[in-house]
Amino acid sequence: MKITIELSADEAVALRRLAYETGEELEEAARTGLREFLIGTGMLEMIEGDNDNEVSQT
Repeated sequence: MKITIELSADEAVALRRLAYETGEELEEAARTGLREFLIGTGMLEMIEGDNDNEVSQT
């Protein structure tokens, strides 16, 4: 799934910082940040052997 979101200035700066720190492109950093948030809040279950490098293209 591909989505477009509008970020505030401080959110955009934070995303750029995350991308810089992780060495990822902005889109991948946003995906990683969202995934970590969803796992942390219990909305997404972490499966043993889950490969974060696999991206489903739908």
